[in-house]
Amino acid sequence: MASINGLTQISATSIQNAGQFYLGNSLDSGTPGQVIISNGSQQAAEWGSNSATLPGALTMGTNLSLASGNASFDGATADTINATSLTITGGKGISVVAGTEILTDNDNTTINNSGGTGNQNQVLKVPNALTSGTNVSFSAGTTYDGSAAITISSTDTDTTYQGSSTINIDTSTNPDTINCLKVPNVITASTNIIFTNTDDGAAETTYDGSQPITIRATDTDTTYQGSSTISIDTSTNPDTINCLKVPNVMTAGTNISMVNTDDGASVTNYDGSEPVTITAASSGTTYAGGTNISIDTSTNPDEINLDTSITGQTGITFLNNGASTNLTGSNYPNKPTTATYLDLSSSTNIIPGGVLATKVQRTALIKSFSSAYGEYSTNFRTSFVAKSTNVMIEFKGIVRADTRIFYGGLYDYNSLAFQADTRNRFNYNDESDQDHTTITWWMRNLTAGTTYYISPYFRGSSSTVYIYAGHGGSTDGFAPAIMRIHDGGNNVDIY
Repeated sequence: MASINGLTQISATSIQNAGQFYLGNSLDSGTPGQVIISNGSQQAAEWGSNSATLPGALTMGTNLSLASGNASFDGATADTINATSLTITGGKGISVVAGTEILTDNDNTTINNSGGTGNQNQVLKVPNALTSGTNVSFSAGTTYDGSAAITISSTDTDTTYQGSSTINIDTSTNPDTINCLKVPNVITASTNIIFTNTDDGAAETTYDGSQPITIRATDTDTTYQGSSTISIDTSTNPDTINCLKVPNVMTAGTNISMVNTDDGASVTNYDGSEPVTITAASSGTTYAGGTNISIDTSTNPDEINLDTSITGQTGITFLNNGASTNLTGSNYPNKPTTATYLDLSSSTNIIPGGVLATKVQRTALIKSFSSAYGEYSTNFRTSFVAKSTNVMIEFKGIVRADTRIFYGGLYDYNSLAFQADTRNRFNYNDESDQDHTTITWWMRNLTAGTTYYISPYFRGSSSTVYIYAGHGGSTDGFAPAIMRIHDGGNNVDIY
């Protein structure tokens, strides 16, 4: 190709050049390794070094590194990528040889790794063999474990059936049809029973299901015999059976009279053969009174009265079926019902103001308390069932406070908390006085029927305060400490 000088525009799909490319007016062909660099619009291109960088750098990942030590490669300088070796650990059924070769751990009985192309895993056979049963055969052997291909076949050794006098086999169908011809045992017509062939009307004497039969019953005996209590009226159609009388008669007893309803004649028995009116005579209207019961014969009928004063009774027991019961006295002004010689000691009684529980420290016990609440005695732990919404707890004992304030509270040993409003200040003893002291608590807003748990706890404004109680039987010992729980009732004003 001849040289071309000047600015010439060439449109070509390919250019073959066996010689040099020259840039600029000096016809510079450049040096090895240089590339053509654009200087912009309407500016001459020139030869330059190949120093371009990638727009996005390549970053080394796990087990990869650059020989230069750089963390990334952008093409600015030549570099080498190196891969570090991986540590591979075998698991269940997998083993690693020399850290690079992964092998499967096979039993070489049912599975091995030497079959197929290369060292591929292959199934040799199943661990449990299939055995052929009756009428089942294998093309090879009597068992199948998958180690070789076989064909399984089923043979039908009994497809022939034999009919009988009551069953036939139709082999013209596929499959064969089994037909019932008749039943093995026949029905025979007895007296007043008629069999008729349904198809042709012929009379038959037996039925075995081999032909259609119509069965009828005939009544050949319409004559009945009466008795002393039954009559047969043959003048009607059908005959009429009439009851004359009952077989057993009813006899009038004491204070019972019977009269023929038609004629008024007196009769002594009744058998249904004639109409009778029965009457009970009132001849026994006299009764004798008993304990606390009197009979007033002046009235008609007699009047049975309960005495206004009931005496001599051993007990009165009310129904116990859930219904409300009551025993009500007189509410006449200034005339209430008086109860005398009543024993109300049973714990089942609900008595307003009654004692629900009592605890007594009889033997000697000197108990000291610090400034923190402490339990008087586990023996004084008491549970009670509330009878109303209020109770009063009373504790009596000899208290020594030694110029300290004495406090007391009621502790719920079941729920482990003090009862509401029961931690109170009670007394202040100067010096070392020992006073027999009554301490009271009031528990309110209770629910009747609910069980409550209390134990007396005490403390001083500072250490130490004491309670003295009981003795060993000696004269002039300490008085016993006593705690009582009283039902407060519902008629209580609390301010």
